[in-house]
Amino acid sequence: MQKRMDRISMAAGYGMLIIAVFLKIIGGVNQRFSLVEVWIRSLISGNFLHFWQTEFSSGIGVLVGTGAFLLLLLAYVFDSLLITCHRKNVLLQSAKVAWLYFTMFFYFIFIQFYSSSIWLVLLLIIGALEFLLNRYLDDKIERDRKYAESQKIEKHYNEDRKRRLAFPGKYPPAFHQIIRKNFRFYRKNYFLLIFANTLVFFALVILFFAYQKFSASHTQETVFNKTGLLRILIESGGVLLILLLLFLSFMDGLYIDFKAKHMELFIQLGIRKKTFLIMLIEEFSLCAFAGVVFGGSLGLLITRAFTSIGWALLFYTGLIILAMAFHQEKILRLIQFKPREQTKADRPNHRLSPVFLLIGLLALAVTFWWFHRRKSAETLLVISTLIIALWGLFLGIGGFYVKRRREKITLLLSRNDLFYRFHKSINVLMLVSLLQVLIAGIFLPRVVTFQQTAVDNLFPYDVVAKVKSTEFQQVETSLNQEKALWKSYPFFPVTSVDGDPEWEVFGTVRPVMFIQGQHIGVSETTYQQLRQANDLEKQPLHLKKGQWHVVYQQAISIRGQPIDWDPQSVRPRLRIGTPLESYNTTNVDVIFPMRTIKSQERLILTGMFQRGLQENILVVADEEFATLSKKDQPNQLFLIHGDKKIAHALNFLNQKYVDDKRWDDTIEPVYEKTQRKSNVVSENYLQVLLLIFTIVICIFMSVGLIVAKFESEETRLIERRRLLDQLGMRQKEQRSVLERQVGFFTVLPLAVGFLLSLGFIGIMGRLRFFSMSEWLQFGGIFLLDFGIYLFVWGTIASLIYRRIEKWR
Repeated sequence: MQKRMDRISMAAGYGMLIIAVFLKIIGGVNQRFSLVEVWIRSLISGNFLHFWQTEFSSGIGVLVGTGAFLLLLLAYVFDSLLITCHRKNVLLQSAKVAWLYFTMFFYFIFIQFYSSSIWLVLLLIIGALEFLLNRYLDDKIERDRKYAESQKIEKHYNEDRKRRLAFPGKYPPAFHQIIRKNFRFYRKNYFLLIFANTLVFFALVILFFAYQKFSASHTQETVFNKTGLLRILIESGGVLLILLLLFLSFMDGLYIDFKAKHMELFIQLGIRKKTFLIMLIEEFSLCAFAGVVFGGSLGLLITRAFTSIGWALLFYTGLIILAMAFHQEKILRLIQFKPREQTKADRPNHRLSPVFLLIGLLALAVTFWWFHRRKSAETLLVISTLIIALWGLFLGIGGFYVKRRREKITLLLSRNDLFYRFHKSINVLMLVSLLQVLIAGIFLPRVVTFQQTAVDNLFPYDVVAKVKSTEFQQVETSLNQEKALWKSYPFFPVTSVDGDPEWEVFGTVRPVMFIQGQHIGVSETTYQQLRQANDLEKQPLHLKKGQWHVVYQQAISIRGQPIDWDPQSVRPRLRIGTPLESYNTTNVDVIFPMRTIKSQERLILTGMFQRGLQENILVVADEEFATLSKKDQPNQLFLIHGDKKIAHALNFLNQKYVDDKRWDDTIEPVYEKTQRKSNVVSENYLQVLLLIFTIVICIFMSVGLIVAKFESEETRLIERRRLLDQLGMRQKEQRSVLERQVGFFTVLPLAVGFLLSLGFIGIMGRLRFFSMSEWLQFGGIFLLDFGIYLFVWGTIASLIYRRIEKWR
């Protein structure tokens, strides 16, 4: 067997060498090269880097990419030579396999490097085949022996099962009666699953109804772009879908565990495997269908329309399939009539507690850093690292707690969930704490910022027009004819290299990005005039040449955003001028130089027309603006007070500047207050509705998780109370133990959520440039809202305790 493996390794190594020497699989600008040839030519060219930059459009990218393959080739060829000489190097073979993995990863992640050299994949295919064949032959003898033994065991098991399950004829009436009584007796478990499905379907119906309802009052051209309702739906609704999936998966897991626990009864009654499978499908389908009926009925009472049912049903089906996919191993064990694994004391691994704690702290640090990063814009993707952080912290701290806190009997009783069912309890605590962090740290603070927002203050002017110098006289004449009140200010268009938060796919060459951000560049003097026009005090900036000041024109409810979204730059890349359809991206440092931002603020000076993504104010020093004015005549920014007729009078600008919309069709030369205000109102209402609805759903999911946890352990809790009665513990003491036990799962997640939420709130305020007065206003509203939430949560905890206390 070893000789066969050596032959395979030699064939792979020499085969790679033949391909690398004779096949011209690397495409250059003027000709094609083989892997060995291109490296030999570059080394003897006299100018190594110049050769790669002139012969290949991707330049250094091809150098790095082919270099990885060259090292892979050398490893395989050298290993083949050693085998030919009847020698082996274990370290070389391990390094060869590790580098094969790395090269595969590098190839498929950075496929742009190999757009003209795609046939390099032949080397990867040969390496992968050699690895798989050798691994197969390496343990074939041992595997064959184990397989023969397993076949004997399986044959004996199948014969025994066939004998046990061979029940000919029909089931007697008593059998059906037992099944029906069993179903009614354990109806609580089915009610929990129906509740979960109802909640999920109801949430989906309301989610899609809200989007359809608000899109009717929104301008159609902004429904499907980055500033429209679709993005709000994706951001807020996406988080809700993830939470619903986690909740549904947990509840499905409880249902499967319940069926596995009571499966032995049906086996003893002589149920057939096919019948048991049909019964499972019927029960689960019934609960899912009941969720559609009840959830749809509740949704129809609110929406009074069937328009959102179709999309809700589609996503509901997908969530059910995904949730069940998490439990495929349990499901297979269940339908194969395999006996349930015996329940053992589930205790933590104390040796791994420090490791889990370290992982949790690192993940928490990454979470706050990611949330604080301005180019991440308070992203909700931090939920992924937050889950890891909570998982590590609870496992680590819980492990230390269980190891050291064993000095009191009452503590052992009230914390029995940790001492005996550690991982199940940790999972419940982690999920409930995650929901509490999301409520108190992300969703509720955003609701508060919407409560602080006054839409009328976002649009200080009825019409805002950006006019080029050639149309200045015509616009001035039209405004005078309409008897409008107006002022004009000089400005230069400023463009950022990347103007939207969409992720860009980078190869070896920087692409021309669409959309490029379009902003308004003014002098410091104009900035002070704009402040005075809005009844604001002067704020000297003391800008020097090369220093910029950024004014984000957005409401306090809009998340913090950068002025430039370029992922490859530390500082923003800004050019004075309009966007470019094409440019030499290798010369980006000259075309879009990185600017020094001295200061930033959030302030409405002309109006919030792009939710802070674009149309922001960029302030430069007067000296720098004067220098620019000598080169080109600045455009004029018209700020107008008047009625709707003014916007109609300036419609000719839309036709005149129609070519400018090819860069970004959301940028307008004329912004009219009425429709923009209506858009913001509909967007804000949708977001507030989604946030409040998400908070309510999170509360229901938290309650569902805690109730399901205690309901699944009802029998054990009753047995423990009987044992405590026999031991002579007073009822008052038993109630005290139960209060601590319930409080552990209701108060601890609330405390964890509040503490972590302080970090998220602080970062949010910093990114959105909260002033002291805004902090005070935010704090007052937040404490009021959080106080209402505490009252609701305390009432829920009391109801949970009262229900469990009645179990006897």
